[in-house]
Amino acid sequence: MNNRNRVILGCASTGAKFTPLNHRKTGDKLLDEIYTGVDIPVRKDDIALEAKNLYEIGVRYYHYHARNFFSREQSTDNTVYQAVSRLVQSKCPDMLISFGASRNGSEIQESIRRTGEWERVSQCAIPVHLGGAHFVTIQAAIELQIIRDLERRFKNLTQDLVEDKKFAEAIRSYIPSRDVEEVTINSNSTARGSNYGASSAHVQFETYRQALEWRNRMHLLHEVEWVQFVRSYAMTRFAIEHPWLQLGGSGQLNITLLFGFSPKLPFPANYAEFKQVVNAAKRLEFDIGKPEKRRNITISAGAAVIPDQAAENFKEVDVGPFAGEKMCALRRLAVYAAQPDSGVDIFRFGMEDTPYEVDGQGQINRTTNVRLGQIALAELQRNGVEAELDAERISDRLGLTSVCDAYLETLKTLAIA
Repeated sequence: MNNRNRVILGCASTGAKFTPLNHRKTGDKLLDEIYTGVDIPVRKDDIALEAKNLYEIGVRYYHYHARNFFSREQSTDNTVYQAVSRLVQSKCPDMLISFGASRNGSEIQESIRRTGEWERVSQCAIPVHLGGAHFVTIQAAIELQIIRDLERRFKNLTQDLVEDKKFAEAIRSYIPSRDVEEVTINSNSTARGSNYGASSAHVQFETYRQALEWRNRMHLLHEVEWVQFVRSYAMTRFAIEHPWLQLGGSGQLNITLLFGFSPKLPFPANYAEFKQVVNAAKRLEFDIGKPEKRRNITISAGAAVIPDQAAENFKEVDVGPFAGEKMCALRRLAVYAAQPDSGVDIFRFGMEDTPYEVDGQGQINRTTNVRLGQIALAELQRNGVEAELDAERISDRLGLTSVCDAYLETLKTLAIA
């Protein structure tokens, strides 16, 4: 069985949107329960049990945003990140851990006001053995402020322009603005989930640079999320090519595609639309105008569809052995990931993205991370794909082996010198 017949199962367990304070109550009992995240575990015992159950169904990648154990709101508290990392490491051998880094949420923004922007990404500087993570997602929504600043130089930022030498020139000459402005990202979110507070492109650039420096210092891996197709593509290209950033400089970069997160990265209507985004991400293996492959891009794909949009995304799937069958967004994305040419390495599910499940008639119900994992795995298996469980193959596929080998070569060179 080769890589085309396996994907790594990944769980995005918490996230930033679905919290008590991010949602304004509507009076619809089911929707209010889902939107406020009542089924998302936040107590350590519950997280440990869930992680163990996820591991047993085949999950080998665990993505986590810290939550206050009492208020259930998103938190920047590194003791929370460390506690959860240690729990997952103790319960789940070979589980790769990924931490998120968001800016919305009342407690997050209060932490930033007190101690500065670094607070929201400081978890990227924790070594794995001290409760850190193999991956930290240091580009998601707020970093797009850099691209919005850069857009002022272009009438229309397009995919073709991002791949042009003019964009490379713009990257080299770019000086980030120091103007502080309120940052709102056009996303499909909860009532307060699109509020990112006040910031400047300069602050975001320096925070991004510092985060990458820490990851490089510890020989840990780089990961980004795409939330608006062209802007996210441009931001990743910018970070790869900028001499002060050099995202993916180790030769490995994981890109998470969050289909449905925003109107600018909608859930794909068909497989061709899905492939358009994946192919763009894979083109980042090459520098602008250069024929040599410079880095390995792995792809994580997730369906970030809010409950209000679940019904409109309950549609017939257009590929695979069950083409024509009506499916929810999660199951349709699993079908896409199962295609031989999908390019997907990690299939992501979880309460961060779709904190509900959809029945055969398109109706939503409350759910759990474990239940979503079972649905995802069953759909992959129906389409001839199994979860990858072999630790060495996972390490090879996500670039850990190559980064480790390069580090050992560096040590050998230093010893000889």
